[in-house]
Amino acid sequence: MLRRRRRHNDDTSDPVRRDCRDFVRGLQLPAAASVRELQPFVENHIGQPIRLQPAEVGESVPCGMWIATSTVSYLFFDPETSPAHQDHIIGHEFAHMLKGHRGSTTLTRPAAGGLLGLLDPALVKSVLGRTDYTERDEQEAEMVGSFLKAHTNSYRPPARSEQADRITRTLLRGTPQERP
Repeated sequence: MLRRRRRHNDDTSDPVRRDCRDFVRGLQLPAAASVRELQPFVENHIGQPIRLQPAEVGESVPCGMWIATSTVSYLFFDPETSPAHQDHIIGHEFAHMLKGHRGSTTLTRPAAGGLLGLLDPALVKSVLGRTDYTERDEQEAEMVGSFLKAHTNSYRPPARSEQADRITRTLLRGTPQERP
């Protein structure tokens, strides 16, 4: 008797994965070649602009953070990591925004100082801090961020026009001396 193998992405037994998949499908995301290209969509969804801010962080500090003011959301990410990891961080923070996670105001002094070195950490903590999420919030952010990345990985650029294809074929033929 042959057993059917369970696919690795079968999420029927994982309610967080299933809920996150359904959430992302329901967003009706625009076509995008990278997570960063989803920024206008996320801005529209949360109702305020997002500023992507590279910020050098220490080892004890998160490699990404979302801090919202009344007028703008700041998304900090570690510029010293790979572009792929930066995109993962950005997708994770976009997920917090899209899910409406609120967190708490437990911004630690090292995190506040590392990310916002020009501001007094106490001020940042009291006015802007929002970094301590529940375990479920973090699971959702990881999962939704992964689905956002998968959405961009499935992007295929629009087909080129027939005229562009003819020009490309002509250019690839080479000079008349090179033709057989």
